[in-house]
Amino acid sequence: MVKAIDMSLVEHALQGFTIPPQPQVLRHIQQQLNAAEPDLNRIASLIALDIGIAGFTLKVVNSAYFGLRNKITSVEQACRYLGLNRVVMLVRSVLLRFTLEEGRQDEFSRKLWTNALHTATLAMTLAKQLNFDQQCQDDCYSLGLFRNAGMALISQQAPQYAAVLQQGLLQQQAVSSIEEQHFHTSHEVLGYLIAESWGLTQTLCNIIAYHHSPALLLETDNQAEHQRFAILKIAEFFSGESRQLFQVNLDPEWQLHQSRILDVLELEPLQLPELAELLHRQELRTIYSV
Repeated sequence: MVKAIDMSLVEHALQGFTIPPQPQVLRHIQQQLNAAEPDLNRIASLIALDIGIAGFTLKVVNSAYFGLRNKITSVEQACRYLGLNRVVMLVRSVLLRFTLEEGRQDEFSRKLWTNALHTATLAMTLAKQLNFDQQCQDDCYSLGLFRNAGMALISQQAPQYAAVLQQGLLQQQAVSSIEEQHFHTSHEVLGYLIAESWGLTQTLCNIIAYHHSPALLLETDNQAEHQRFAILKIAEFFSGESRQLFQVNLDPEWQLHQSRILDVLELEPLQLPELAELLHRQELRTIYSV
């Protein structure tokens, strides 16, 4: 486990920001999960109350990732097929977007959530291709989804956020340094607090808090953190995050740390195009297909 979060830094980062609480529908679903005998029909009914959540659940279960021969057409069927924990994961992905967007339709918000869902799906699929278990796959999805949630909070109050980040990245400055200099906060710390308040595990919260600090995170002896972090960073690289969000082709962080990241998974750089091809076969776009 990486070092504990410095709460004085958290208090500093929170100045002027409010962490969005876990939505009511997710709390009700979580209560069912915590019950001695969770009621899958009740969970399906809760999901069906929100057309956005219901539609997204059906879209995911019918995607190429699962490779079903026959399409699933009901929320009840989808819940039975996916299982309780994965249903909660998908519900989070919808609710997080709408909770943080709060009706905003600006270009950066659209890019941010498109990239979040894309990276989450890439990370989950990579974990599957690399033969990690279901829990790891689901964790990687959550990491892809939540890691940049703090950016949404900052950009809500600072419309110039994307332009400032673009300028700093072109000068090869670190993301956290740019944010601290101009906004006196960090999307990593804000993302950590959002993830914690929404009930993610401490392992996932730690990775989100340090996902731009590979040197710190990879110095620990927590293999689970290392593996999930490495998959996340490959997914970010494959998604072309800097290009998609800030129109910047440079990725100094990846160039500097890719060897250590790939070593965690016992991969070589020449294997990345092969992995990308496997993702393309599942209709997932990567920088190799652009």
